[in-house]
Amino acid sequence: MPMTLAIIGAGPIGLEAALAARQRGYRIQVYERGDVAESVRRWGHIRMFSPFAMNASEAGVSLLRQTGRQLPPSDALLTGSDYADAYLAPLAEQFEEIQIRTRVKALAREGAGKRDKIGEPSRADTPFRLLVEREGVERYDSADLIFDCSGTFLNPNPLGDAGLPALGETALQAAIGYGPSAAGDLDALAGKRVLVAGGGHSAANAIVALADLRRRHPQTAVTWVVKKPGKEPLRRVPRDPLAERDRIVAAANAAAASRALTLRDGATLHSLASTDQGIEVTLNPSVPGRPLIADRILGLTGFRPDTTLSRELHVQNCWATEGTYPLAASLLGETGGDCLAVAGVGAETLRHPEPGYFVLGMKSYGRTPDFLIRTGLEQIASLLDWVRANGFPPH
Repeated sequence: MPMTLAIIGAGPIGLEAALAARQRGYRIQVYERGDVAESVRRWGHIRMFSPFAMNASEAGVSLLRQTGRQLPPSDALLTGSDYADAYLAPLAEQFEEIQIRTRVKALAREGAGKRDKIGEPSRADTPFRLLVEREGVERYDSADLIFDCSGTFLNPNPLGDAGLPALGETALQAAIGYGPSAAGDLDALAGKRVLVAGGGHSAANAIVALADLRRRHPQTAVTWVVKKPGKEPLRRVPRDPLAERDRIVAAANAAAASRALTLRDGATLHSLASTDQGIEVTLNPSVPGRPLIADRILGLTGFRPDTTLSRELHVQNCWATEGTYPLAASLLGETGGDCLAVAGVGAETLRHPEPGYFVLGMKSYGRTPDFLIRTGLEQIASLLDWVRANGFPPH
């Protein structure tokens, strides 16, 4: 009987893993807590830095072309929505094994608890048990292998210093938009006092969009709070091969240097409070000045993995990044600061002590932000070759 591979997540990496595994003879089951590519659609207004060829596998492109599907040019820079519409959704249509709006709530070993068979190869002799919920009804499913491709997008970092929420943040979450989707509806921000927190590329995209909004609606006020000190918030990659990334970084830095916004560098959010004038924002105590007043806060401070899913399994995550430990050790050795320069990672870096359980995609990177879809495609190919050669043949 074919070995069953459970894939958690129907985003880019989950769909590509499903295709590659099915082609190798594995029986697959894909679980998606929302709709296919839902997280990608949340940043659908943003144009990707990398061309289409870096975000689609040869197998996926070949399969869709066989169905008569017209695909974007290999050098096309798609928005998230275009990518989902042109590639991910059609790819998902090739599978009957995808269960949408079906959440995997917990993982375990059938008949083997957390403290059982520690370090014993026999732990792999019993299948995994998945606690699954659909439409409010729970059930148990089984699998021989698990690829966790659930990503980190639904777990944004809080706004405060040291990884903690700012004081009052939890109570005011209705006034805070987290992640790139927060800047998706610019018209709703026209004429408002907007505070952007974060110093990465998601923040850069938001700042560029808000600077354009302010040109059209001059009464819009924008404040950019960046943890890193310096009047140029983002580092440009010398001779950047991704022209769109360089354009966004340069435009965001130019906006910070202009009168289009107020830059508060070397700062984090200390406290938030609701007042008659709006949200009163106090920056960390080392930053002088009066509290800021905002109507809307965009939290673009990155993401972190949800580690509760695998709590009953034998996992080894990095204590600094919460990514898969061997991979994290490799990534922490990279000092270039460019995701394109990170070396390809093999199956050995994705292994956990739990036999047959693997984390792929953005979640494997933990809190490290330099993940590329291209890297995920490399992970899939390497890992499937490894599992077949190391005791997990498809049949």
